[in-house]
Amino acid sequence: MPSKQELSTVEAANILNVSRPFVIKEIESGRLPHRKVGTHRRVAFEDLMAYAREMRRHQEQALERMADN
Repeated sequence: MPSKQELSTVEAANILNVSRPFVIKEIESGRLPHRKVGTHRRVAFEDLMAYAREMRRHQEQALERMADN
C-alpha cells in the first residue's frame, strides 16, 4: 500500500480492527490526524500507522503495569 494513500474512516477502522465510531472519536479528540474532503474525513496511511504504533505502545505499557501488580 503506498504511504501517500489516504483512507476513509471505514478503511482506517478495518486496518486498526476497531469500529468506525471509535475512529471518529479519535479524530475528533485530535489523537488521529485527518483532513476533510468535502464532508468526508480522510486519514493519511502514514498517520494511521503512526497512530497504531502509539496505541500499541500504550497497550504494552498497560499490560506491563498489570503484570507488575
